[in-house]
Amino acid sequence: MNWALEGVKVVDFTGYIAGSYAAMMLADLGAEVVKVESPEGDSFRELPGFFGWNRGKRSISLNLKEPDGRGIVHRLATTADVVMENMRPGVADRLGIGYADLSAINPRLIYCSVTAFGADGPYRDRPGFDPLLQAMAGVMALQGFGGPPQYVRIAITDYYAAALACQGVLAALYVREKTGRGQRVETSLAHAVLALQSGNVVDYPGRPSVFRDNPTYRLYEAGDGQYFFLACGNQSFWLKLCQALDRADLAGDPRFGSWLARLDNAPALIPLLEATFKAKPCEDWLRLLAVHDIPCARVQTLKEFMADPFVAHHGMARRYEHPEVGPLTLMGLPISFSETPGRDVGPPPTLGQHTADVLKELGYSAAAIEELVARGIVGSKRQEAP
Repeated sequence: MNWALEGVKVVDFTGYIAGSYAAMMLADLGAEVVKVESPEGDSFRELPGFFGWNRGKRSISLNLKEPDGRGIVHRLATTADVVMENMRPGVADRLGIGYADLSAINPRLIYCSVTAFGADGPYRDRPGFDPLLQAMAGVMALQGFGGPPQYVRIAITDYYAAALACQGVLAALYVREKTGRGQRVETSLAHAVLALQSGNVVDYPGRPSVFRDNPTYRLYEAGDGQYFFLACGNQSFWLKLCQALDRADLAGDPRFGSWLARLDNAPALIPLLEATFKAKPCEDWLRLLAVHDIPCARVQTLKEFMADPFVAHHGMARRYEHPEVGPLTLMGLPISFSETPGRDVGPPPTLGQHTADVLKELGYSAAAIEELVARGIVGSKRQEAP
């Protein structure tokens, strides 16, 4: 075995971020992922992010509103291990590709659904996107620290929902090894945004409020206008910081003697540290703090970090030649295995790039494929992989 999921076949009906990224993670682990798209293609194909959410998949273009289009899906389902979809609740069922339809064809099938608010409940039919869940579930308010709400520009809800979906599929595959039967796996953006805040939701009498500006866990501006994040998250690092700053008086000051005390007395400590850090350039502070083993990091752009030796060392930047956009840089696999390393799955497919190949594998003759193209059941676009 070369890859962890070698031999696992995935039929991917997803679009947008959460579902697409979940299926891509399975591809990274070695699964063969066939992305089923409408003749118009994934709604996010026009966005650069599409390339980062769909690498390593094969694309087949089908008209699922036609019986013969659904027939192709049913053939795919007979040998598939996993089906993934993120349509609104009930849509897959109306198309004849829901869990009941496909599990009847293949009881070993694992069927994963990612929705906005779950398959049932008061908001099941509402459309949902990452920022809406950030707004509803307190993330934006939290980022604002009591001031105006702040939007987290990374789609954290989408990405965590994708991780949960992938986790659920892997668990279901493990269960199937023991029982021989598949099952339905479900998660949603709403479940994900709440699960991300497992530590925040804890409530009990006397619980201190920690959502305040923390003097030793925040951004500071250095003398050259550059910012860095100081992350003294416990008493040990606080004492090291006092030593690095040559301020033994702060270490002995009862106002700052504990993490909660420093929170309570932030109005006194923050201006003092702000003035201190503005006395030297950022790089000087980073060197000094590193000598004292104090966690800190300069604020930089993603482009700057992608040029960091860390990224090259761990193979996190993969470069390809794509037939539509030319040179393309994508992220590498963020997990390593000693025995079954992840594979370099290649760039994302063009729309319908593998339609003919997949149909041939399903037993369709060249004449039958031509007929399906002529009738508009499958897309006619065919490009060779780069």
